[in-house]
Amino acid sequence: MANSLEYLRWRGDLTFKEKPFNSVDASLLASLVYLPVDKSAAGHTLKEAAERLHDLPSFQHQMHDETGTEIWLLPKAPRLGNLEILNWTNRMEREPRPLQFTAATFRITDNTIAISYRGTDSSMIGWNEDMIMNFTPEVYGQNVAANYLNDIARKFPNDQIYLIGHSKGGNYAQFALSAVKPDIQDRVIKAINFDGPGFYHKVFTSAGFKRAMSKMKTYLPESSIIGAMLDHPERTLIIKSDASMREQHDPRRWNIGRDSFVLADGLSTGARVIRHALIHFNHSIPNTKRGEMFSALFEAFENSNISDVNQLTTHKLLGTYRFGRVIMSLEPELRQVFNSMFTDIWSTYRSNLNLPFIDGPFQYYPKIGDSRKAPIFFEFYDQSLPNIKLDPKLFKEHKHSNRHFSFGKSEQE
Repeated sequence: MANSLEYLRWRGDLTFKEKPFNSVDASLLASLVYLPVDKSAAGHTLKEAAERLHDLPSFQHQMHDETGTEIWLLPKAPRLGNLEILNWTNRMEREPRPLQFTAATFRITDNTIAISYRGTDSSMIGWNEDMIMNFTPEVYGQNVAANYLNDIARKFPNDQIYLIGHSKGGNYAQFALSAVKPDIQDRVIKAINFDGPGFYHKVFTSAGFKRAMSKMKTYLPESSIIGAMLDHPERTLIIKSDASMREQHDPRRWNIGRDSFVLADGLSTGARVIRHALIHFNHSIPNTKRGEMFSALFEAFENSNISDVNQLTTHKLLGTYRFGRVIMSLEPELRQVFNSMFTDIWSTYRSNLNLPFIDGPFQYYPKIGDSRKAPIFFEFYDQSLPNIKLDPKLFKEHKHSNRHFSFGKSEQE
């Protein structure tokens, strides 16, 4: 089935006056913010940035797969290619806290702009930030994202705003909306999260989050891994994808029909099992222990001159050797915590591969593609939250009613 790059081929000649900005456009901007662009791009168009990257010798190794196709298509698709870049900000910091942050602002119409937050790159600083997000309700980068929104809103006071992000960037987009003052919240049209982590109970019960939650929308592929981390109280849609489980994290591999995403029947069994395993792990090792372990682990990476994940993955044998040296350099107690973490996740995954999804109360749980119709998730990270009451009679009506239109029409409901 077609994806967003096919959409760019089909619909890339249409202006936003002819066809308004939609979720597929948003997903493409969420991927374009990963391009290696800097602040000098401000005042130029995406077409001009793409043409510059196309001829840049240092970028040639990225001119393949979806990224290469995007670079080739942007000059030929004025719908996105003609968008002006208003700002492009990159920050990479170790102090006062780990920060890998990129955000860009684009002019959509005369009175509408879009802010796109980038997800995690391959740097160890970015991965360290992600690990902190696993056991800390709020991370430093989320507040940097909110400050960025404040700055852009002040610089462009007459514009309405879309907030967009993929992976960690999607979490940042929605957190930023929740953290700013009501007058800026009121200017935001939507805060859209593409397969990004959710939030802890402490965050989504805050006054700012509750006030702005109706403007939040999250898209998860049917075999989501990253997006199934933490909780999503906002409206969540499950999207069909023909890609493998690992490759579904890229929204450019999700199915579209015309100009919207195609809804799936619900999360796959694999995604549900992984979420169940992560929740179990989340409650099996205290936050303080995880914090100590991750802090020591990334310090060991730095001491071993490992600054990029590619140093561990590009050459398998060399990467395994380097990773083994890092683990062995940890204190014995922390090394034991590290081993326990991954053993626990794997054991829980294996033990729940069939249960509780085939037997027990969860056999009645509806596979549904839209959280407006029924809950997407059956279990919460925060164990203090009330359990969902599963009544077979309640869900009978959903058994045959969760099929969706081939052109994603139900996405707009």
